[in-house]
Amino acid sequence: MDETWQRLKKNSAERFGEGSVFGEGEPGARLAIIGEAPGRREVELSRPFVGRAGQLLDELLEEAGIDRSEVYVTNVVKVRPTKESGGRLKNRPPRAGEIREGLEVLEEELRVVGPRALVLLGSTPAKALIDRSFTMREGRGRMLDSRLGLPAIATYHPAYLLRVRGVGGGDYDRLRQQVVEDLRTVWERAQSSG
Repeated sequence: MDETWQRLKKNSAERFGEGSVFGEGEPGARLAIIGEAPGRREVELSRPFVGRAGQLLDELLEEAGIDRSEVYVTNVVKVRPTKESGGRLKNRPPRAGEIREGLEVLEEELRVVGPRALVLLGSTPAKALIDRSFTMREGRGRMLDSRLGLPAIATYHPAYLLRVRGVGGGDYDRLRQQVVEDLRTVWERAQSSG
């Protein structure tokens, strides 16, 4: 399996080029956490979820009683989607083609890892892996079937929580608690299935 893993990682780097960020964690992890796309810090370190959103994810996992070393963490899109604004590179939402291309690698990636359940952080992975018409308002926190044949729960992306906190939104504590509960729910499901 290690050989398959290394080949997949190499193919991903060749396909998406320098600056692509592959998933991280142990093949055989029972739970996979899937975000949208890497940010600036992730590209610099070639690791998923190591920036501010990643630090918050670590806190949320800890609160939910989950050790990050026991989960697999990755993104749908393997490169940072950017646009130039005022002479600086800024993040932008990924395009349909970038999502489609990333999904091809993600599906193979998850076949090798073999998780029992998925956490989908934000609307992009939820729309890609559950249903194009998915909305957080209606679907967040519900265990749903993913197109990969695995149970999945979609919840708020840590980057969204940081934006809510940044604007002084009074909803921050409530939303944060919902994410922790969603993580606990899917972790229990991942432990009990199979």
